Amino acid sequence: MNNQTYLGPAGVRDYLTPSKDRYIPLVELPAELNPYLEPYDVHISVKLMNTLPLGNVKSLPAWNLLQADEAKGSHIVESSSGNTVFSMGLLARHAGAKSVTAIASNDVSTPKLNLLRLAGIGVELHTGPICPDPNDPTSTIAIARRLGEQDGWYSPGQYDNDANPSAHEHITGPQLYDQLGDSLGLFVAGLGTTGTLFGTARYLRAQLPDVRIAGITRVPNNLVPGVRTHNGLHEIAFDWQSVLTEEPLMVNEYDSYAASLALIRTGLLVGPSTGFAYQGLLRVLESYVTSGEITQLAGKHAVFIAPDSCFPYVSDYFEVLGDDAFPAIDDHTGGTQYQEADYQLADIPELSVDDVHADYATSHGYLVQSRHYTLVDVRSPQEFLDHSLPGSINVPLADIPTWLGRASAETTYVFICRRIGLSARAAQAAMQAGLSAYIMTGGTSAWSARGYERTTPDKC
Repeated sequence: MNNQTYLGPAGVRDYLTPSKDRYIPLVELPAELNPYLEPYDVHISVKLMNTLPLGNVKSLPAWNLLQADEAKGSHIVESSSGNTVFSMGLLARHAGAKSVTAIASNDVSTPKLNLLRLAGIGVELHTGPICPDPNDPTSTIAIARRLGEQDGWYSPGQYDNDANPSAHEHITGPQLYDQLGDSLGLFVAGLGTTGTLFGTARYLRAQLPDVRIAGITRVPNNLVPGVRTHNGLHEIAFDWQSVLTEEPLMVNEYDSYAASLALIRTGLLVGPSTGFAYQGLLRVLESYVTSGEITQLAGKHAVFIAPDSCFPYVSDYFEVLGDDAFPAIDDHTGGTQYQEADYQLADIPELSVDDVHADYATSHGYLVQSRHYTLVDVRSPQEFLDHSLPGSINVPLADIPTWLGRASAETTYVFICRRIGLSARAAQAAMQAGLSAYIMTGGTSAWSARGYERTTPDKC
């Protein structure tokens, strides 16, 4: 019996080395989180990959990718700003590599960059195309590949290297089969590099020909870490579609964070990507209720993957879900300890995305221009180019003070950003300047989640 003791000079390495015999917890959700237990006898369980030593699912393929002979004694370079390269940075010395460099997009947040630096990872930022393609020489994938061809360098290539899915084929799949056996009826995972789903499903379908496999994609312009839109999957080389038994469903940002919060409050400290997979699984089961197939899963387990923990994203929960989702702070210190934000949303008028959409004038069925408002998008020019509301103008937040000098007191402005953080600051500045201002609640994420028309580049 492994008593989880790792002693001697190789103790840390042994602790970090994945093994199919060291089980990752599988936990069934309680009835309050499973609306299909009582009427249909369908059990929902989560594979807690966030309990791995490095706290994320990507540590399994990262270890596998570093086992290549080319990695030994080499400088590792990978197109990633997330958990794959983070895990590589912490595993590299134990795998015999010299260093790790992340090739990342210049729109990566400062906290994510600092997390990579915390792990000792070098970072190169590049301005890539809006929809990166591994065959595009300017994409971060192609840049990492070229750097990896230099003497003494190696790029593992998580997007097309079978070491990625094979990690799950040899660990995640066998563990799930051993833990549930024939009672495993449905396996669900978010689609990012697709390694988790593809590798796990390859094993499970060989053991359980009737097992159902579902992959979940992200609603466009809704940021959920680690998962992709359907279009974003075009840069993945794995034949992930071959293992699916269901058509991929989409989940948005808000629902992912809300579902994750429900899991957190039951004691599972999982992140937004986990909420994304959980919400996707619920939608798959609901589709079975509609089709009448739900009875085929009676007595069986529907399993989803928990890829991450909540801790790197704590501030995001408050921005995505809003303060109403959280207990208020009852401050008895006179404000000396609890410092509120430098803007008060309660003082800023809000319009929902439905309100803004309903105000649009249309032509031949297309949205043309807001009739009563001027829509001011305060995101960066690159974000605005990627997607925007029809007829909106782009004034990056940093340019708002100058722009206010030429804004009209006769106009009502609606400020927009990805959520509300930037737009609230812009609206506050506009109101202080005597202008009529609103913010659009939920920003472009909520607009895209509704499926409302967006202005996007001709080629994506």
